[in-house]
Amino acid sequence: MMKKIAIICVCIMTVCGLSACGSSVSYDSYDLSDYIKVDDYKGLKVAPYSISVTEDEIDAKIQSILQNAATTKELDKKTEIADGDVVNIDYVGKVDGKEFEGGSAEGYDLTLGSGSFIDGFESGIEGKKVGDKFKLDLKFPEDYDNEDLKGKAVTFDVTVNSATRQEVPEYGLDFVQNTTEYDTLEEYEASIEKEVYDEEEKTAIENQKGELWSQVLENTKVKKYPEKELDYYIEFNSKQIDNMAKEYGMSRDELLANYDFGNEKEFEATNEDSSKLLVKQEMLIEYIAEKEKLEYSDEEKKEAIKSYEEAGYDSEMIESQTGRNMNDYVHIELLYQKVLDFILENADISGEAESK
Repeated sequence: MMKKIAIICVCIMTVCGLSACGSSVSYDSYDLSDYIKVDDYKGLKVAPYSISVTEDEIDAKIQSILQNAATTKELDKKTEIADGDVVNIDYVGKVDGKEFEGGSAEGYDLTLGSGSFIDGFESGIEGKKVGDKFKLDLKFPEDYDNEDLKGKAVTFDVTVNSATRQEVPEYGLDFVQNTTEYDTLEEYEASIEKEVYDEEEKTAIENQKGELWSQVLENTKVKKYPEKELDYYIEFNSKQIDNMAKEYGMSRDELLANYDFGNEKEFEATNEDSSKLLVKQEMLIEYIAEKEKLEYSDEEKKEAIKSYEEAGYDSEMIESQTGRNMNDYVHIELLYQKVLDFILENADISGEAESK
């Protein structure tokens, strides 16, 4: 079931937000009160949140910052290679003295410790140096996925062409003073605590909005669906299946089976349900926005378009994925956020606090 929802949700809004393929369909010509009956969306109850940042969380954040500040160092021929280093190697694998398919490569980049090769291969490179040539006498595991190689002895001739190592800076006063605006560890760690708090608060608020939106959806009944919009999403989702099948070199039936839809009839039922959910949500967003006079500014629209484009979602990509232009896409997303903000601002935030 999860695979079914995942593939359909490429084209619909989830309970907590719009998907990358979410798109606006104009409901301007409809009196939406003829299509949906909206009960309470103000004064809905949601639990407050409680956030307490721990020392472990502060330490984890600092370690992440240190990792991001790491530099890459080329290892010389005198330095022993260690776990975590990235090596560029040539290797030739032989079973019973003969090379086998897929057992050889030149200029292959391998991170030691990644578990990309059979046991003994990566650990066998540790302690070696750039320029070394050596043999590794190993054995394929009994449960290896290639039937012809299961449990067989194998010899790899390996040459280390080069190696690099990530050097993580040491945390301390020098790091703080050289890379930040702070003069003391106390000031810096206080700023990290606030950063972690802000991140967790943002998540907590989004969770509140998601819970409230679920309640609003539950309180909303659909009288009838506008056929044009519903048919559009049903057809769009179906075309997405065809596009995916073509991309993966599969038939439509093969793709549906691979995602556990089983057959066309089952997909049609799931497609209709998800398309109805999307249309219901879009009508609800437009209905509340109109009733409460919620609007977004031209500047907000420009900033939203800019953020999508900077993330790689330009107008051409949005349109190729949704069949809608950038303006349509940004419209429903911005309205959705305005509606969520309004519902939270008018909620009854009471009861036992939910911790992060």
